[in-house]
Amino acid sequence: MNALKVILPVVCVVVISWGCEPQPDDLKLVDEFVVFTNYDQNADFGSYLTYYMREDTIGLVSNYPGDDTIVVGSDYARPVVDQIMTHLNARGYQSVDFDESPDLAVKAYVLKDLNIFQDYVYPPGYYYPGYGYYSYYYYPPYVQTYAYNTGVLVVEVIDLKNITPQNQVAVIWTAHLGDVFSSLNLVQQTLDAIDQAFQQSAYLTRQ
Repeated sequence: MNALKVILPVVCVVVISWGCEPQPDDLKLVDEFVVFTNYDQNADFGSYLTYYMREDTIGLVSNYPGDDTIVVGSDYARPVVDQIMTHLNARGYQSVDFDESPDLAVKAYVLKDLNIFQDYVYPPGYYYPGYGYYSYYYYPPYVQTYAYNTGVLVVEVIDLKNITPQNQVAVIWTAHLGDVFSSLNLVQQTLDAIDQAFQQSAYLTRQ
């Protein structure tokens, strides 16, 4: 399927204040997502009531033109969106349609980055006997090429209540969850990571 890219017609400004779990061990990196959250410390999260989030769709931002995404459709997108909305509803926020002028917009998308790099390898040489001396022979170096994908699920909460005269908005909360491309159980690990993101963001509430 073709990826759906969600673009807001405004400039988003992110104010960062990092919060995360302690660095997990190697085994946790295999079966659990690393979760980072950040937020605008000046935001009054209790002043917002309604939010809009598009259902059944998660966007894709990729550096590979024509890339397809694993995250458009009901198998992954819907449970992820449902989990995010469940947490927001539990925190006292109300889901509304976009034409009802919501206080907040909530976006979820996968940030995919294809990394390719090369490394020169110099094999060890060897000595060989000559006429009364030893010579050293060098093997010529060769190039190794590596390629890997990294994919992070990003969730953003955007302030639509306080749009500036310049039509700018602020991203007041962001969660980075992943890597989605190396997960053992993509859906369950994502849902667990969403739970963790909200757990470490107690300030994100109306209560």
